[in-house]
Amino acid sequence: MKSEWGYPSFDKPWLKYYSDSAINAPLPECTIYEYLLENNKDYPSDIAIIYLGRKITYKELFDNIDKTTAAFLKLGVKEKEIVTVALPSIPEALYCVYALNKIGAVANMIHPLAGTEETVNYFNEVQSRIAVIFDGAYDNIVNDIERTSVEKVVVASPADSLPLHFKIAYNLKVKSPRLDGNRFINWKEFIRDGFGTTVKVVKKDCHEMAIISHTGGTTGEPKGCMISDHSTNAEIWQVGMTMYPSRQECMLAVLPPFVNYSLTNGMFEPLAFGMKLVLLPKYEPLKFADYVIKYKVNHVNTIPAYCEAMLQIPDIEKKDLSSLKYVVYGGEGMTEEVENSVNVLLKRCGCKYSLKKGLGMTEATSAASASFENLNDFESVGIPFPKMIKKTIDTETFEETKYGVDGEICISGPTIMQGYYRKEEETAEIIREHADGKKWLHTGDLGHISEDGIIFVTGRIKRIIMTKGSDGNVTKMFPDRIEKAIHRHDSVEISCVIGVPDKERINYPKAFVTIKKSDSDKASKEHIKTEILDICKQSLPDYMVPNEIEFLENMPRTSLGKIDYRALEIQNKT
Repeated sequence: MKSEWGYPSFDKPWLKYYSDSAINAPLPECTIYEYLLENNKDYPSDIAIIYLGRKITYKELFDNIDKTTAAFLKLGVKEKEIVTVALPSIPEALYCVYALNKIGAVANMIHPLAGTEETVNYFNEVQSRIAVIFDGAYDNIVNDIERTSVEKVVVASPADSLPLHFKIAYNLKVKSPRLDGNRFINWKEFIRDGFGTTVKVVKKDCHEMAIISHTGGTTGEPKGCMISDHSTNAEIWQVGMTMYPSRQECMLAVLPPFVNYSLTNGMFEPLAFGMKLVLLPKYEPLKFADYVIKYKVNHVNTIPAYCEAMLQIPDIEKKDLSSLKYVVYGGEGMTEEVENSVNVLLKRCGCKYSLKKGLGMTEATSAASASFENLNDFESVGIPFPKMIKKTIDTETFEETKYGVDGEICISGPTIMQGYYRKEEETAEIIREHADGKKWLHTGDLGHISEDGIIFVTGRIKRIIMTKGSDGNVTKMFPDRIEKAIHRHDSVEISCVIGVPDKERINYPKAFVTIKKSDSDKASKEHIKTEILDICKQSLPDYMVPNEIEFLENMPRTSLGKIDYRALEIQNKT
């Protein structure tokens, strides 16, 4: 295609792949709950959620949302109030988010197994009066709840929605916490207390904040992304105009709902389109083929680590995975060797389609681009969604680069977040108004755009390491944040944290530390190591606490005098 202007953001060459309706049709102007209701109110008997043997119809889904709405109203939750939700992939997580949305309140989504200090900070940052937590996190917070703004804690269990025989087995295996029935109540009590409460319809401006999803951002510090109903529905609508999902097709959720990629694309999206959503409180990657066969899965939004795990499943080539339509991965890149190996494997298992991928971030609600069967080159992340615009800019001049020229990838469009919650300076760093008058999200990714509108990622400005926490879920870890914690120790001169490849955790954090010479004789290194680890355990989630601490006399340096963390990475990969 011959470009008219020579710049992607002006030419928008990707639009040639879309229909007129995808380009010109208006986006939904409603809340997340209203979008769900409008698309499913005429199909009450269709299956909405499959949860470990239990099938929940759309009628039951709406009934449970209504019960949860009444229960929140009974606790006095009001429009625009922020309620913290810290749950794994269980039906109650969705009941809470939709119910809060129906009230006009905001769901603050956090990791169900975040560390004590991090959870306390999450509660207090938004001044949540009400929180809904996972029973497995009760011990982490019960002794520190007095330090928070939270007045009432609803404790939900994966057993709450299980069929009776599974529920009995779970309760025999997992000891339920003993709640005081006052500040801490269980899910059953919460719902029962709401019986008889009148639910009033709230007419909410869909351009106001609906969800707070947390991200490390460019600095690695946790920040709350303020996402509106309109942005969420714009994301869902564009996927519909791109992937064309069909009613009662089946989507498997492999990531927990505190991740926007999972909450929006993996849960809101299939339900908005009347699909069947398979929820698993703990996803086991090596059971992927079994899940696909058991539930006849058509769609999966996953990550590279879980794709690689497919290659480790015994006798997977004997499995029939022909039901799969789209297997989409995001979060980070994948090597060409692994991507090709997974594609060959899927084909041998009967899948007609190769892996798809996209580029996005929590600050853009989720994905902002996607690949297609004929637009799926290695290193490409597809084309922008029909309502989105992408460009690359020179990292020094901030001028837009031409086709094929590397620069920082920037995104503009209806899915861009409102900003970071109460962090105006950080918001101004990542969302900037350019000379064209549009607001652009700076991704921190380097790449270029071809004349056909295909986006290629070639590197990262920021350092992000993928890892697994104790709950087995994949998450991001940020070296800068770990280093800041380590530097709280008075004896630390400088530190550098890297990710060490590991079969079980993908990567685990390893810290290199140089001690101040004036303190080197005051205490043994083992004692200092113990104190550093204690600081990290108090201030970081468990998956960011270093597995190893190695002391160095001098850090390796680049020619510019900066710490050469890449040299440390290379040394620890051999």
